[in-house]
Amino acid sequence: MMRRNPTSPVRPAPQKVHVKRDPPDEGDENRRPKAQSIAIQIMSVPLFAGFVFGICGMAAAGSVSFTLRDFAEQGSVNHSIFVVVPGLFSMLYALFVFQNAEQRIKSIAHAISRGVLVALLTWISFSALATWVWCQPQDYLNCFSKALILAGLIGGGPMLAVALVAGGSLGWLIKRKRLG
Repeated sequence: MMRRNPTSPVRPAPQKVHVKRDPPDEGDENRRPKAQSIAIQIMSVPLFAGFVFGICGMAAAGSVSFTLRDFAEQGSVNHSIFVVVPGLFSMLYALFVFQNAEQRIKSIAHAISRGVLVALLTWISFSALATWVWCQPQDYLNCFSKALILAGLIGGGPMLAVALVAGGSLGWLIKRKRLG
């Protein structure tokens, strides 16, 4: 068995493209059969959901960045972390929550409820991050409860809007079979 030279470049694996074909149309006496269309799925639903929630989550955190900037200065942390991290948390949780979404989501309301779940998980994770930045280790639980309330008051409205907009748009796209 030959070993590969560790300095030689590694070729990336070929990417698979999923091609979906419509069933053939027989037509009838009043119209001609339509041509067979081919839809190429470039991006999976969980990946697209991650991008949508990531962008919307960063926009929501950016809308309250003036308040988060003061908190970041108190914790001696770069203020851009408090804008980027909620978007990354949203992206991470959307990847998990929207797994097998094209089979399980039957209506837009199902997608919105998954979006609200992503927002809740993001809120809890951001509160845990804020607790880690501002509080002493012996007082984490008390400080975490206050961070939950504070993060809910400051960012609750924008994150709810993110959940409704991103979840609704993803539900509409899944229902219309534009992604799945």
